[in-house]
Amino acid sequence: MTAKYPFSVDGNEFQGQRVLVTGGTKGMGEAIVRRLTMGGGSVATTARSPLPKGQQPALLVQRDIGMADGVQAVVDRLLKHWGGVDILVNDFGGSDAPNGGFQAHTDDDWQRALNVNLMAAVRFDRSFLPGMLERRSGVILHIASIQASSAALRLDAGVRRSKSSAQHLQQRPCERSGSEGSAGQSDLARFH
Repeated sequence: MTAKYPFSVDGNEFQGQRVLVTGGTKGMGEAIVRRLTMGGGSVATTARSPLPKGQQPALLVQRDIGMADGVQAVVDRLLKHWGGVDILVNDFGGSDAPNGGFQAHTDDDWQRALNVNLMAAVRFDRSFLPGMLERRSGVILHIASIQASSAALRLDAGVRRSKSSAQHLQQRPCERSGSEGSAGQSDLARFH
C-alpha cells in the first residue's frame, strides 16, 4: 500500500487470519482490504473490476458474484488455496435497474438485485459458515447500506428490499446454521 494510513495499526492484529472481502476494489471494500492487509491478514478480494493502483491483496478473484457460478468460482479458489476463511466480509451490491421505482422494474431487474445484494451473501455464508462452526471460530460481516432502511421512493425498490433481507440474514446466523454457541448482531456475527 502506497497511501499513508491516518491511524496506528498493529501489523500482527490479523496475523494468521484468512480473510475474504467481497467488492474489495472500490470504496469501503477497498478500504477494508487495505486495513486488514496492513493488520497482517491474508486478504483475498473479489470484484468485477480490476485492482486499484497500490492495492495488493494476497489473492484477487475477478468474477461477477451476482451469479451463482461466480460465487462458486471464488469459493473453489479459496478452498483450494487456503482451505477456507476465518473472516468473511460481504461488502458488495448495487443496482443497474432503471429509474422509475417499483413499477419500472422488470422481473429481471428484481432478480439481479436479489442475486447481487442478497443471494451472493447467502451463497458465501452457506459455503464458509460450516468450516467456521467446525473450528468454533470465525467472523461474518455483512455490510448493507442506507437503502436497507430507507423508504424514499426514489431509491431502487429491489436494492432496498434485498439489502433489508441481507440485514435480516446477518441478525440470526445461529438460526440459519442450526448451531448453538454463536451470536449475531445487525452488523457482526462472531463465532467462538
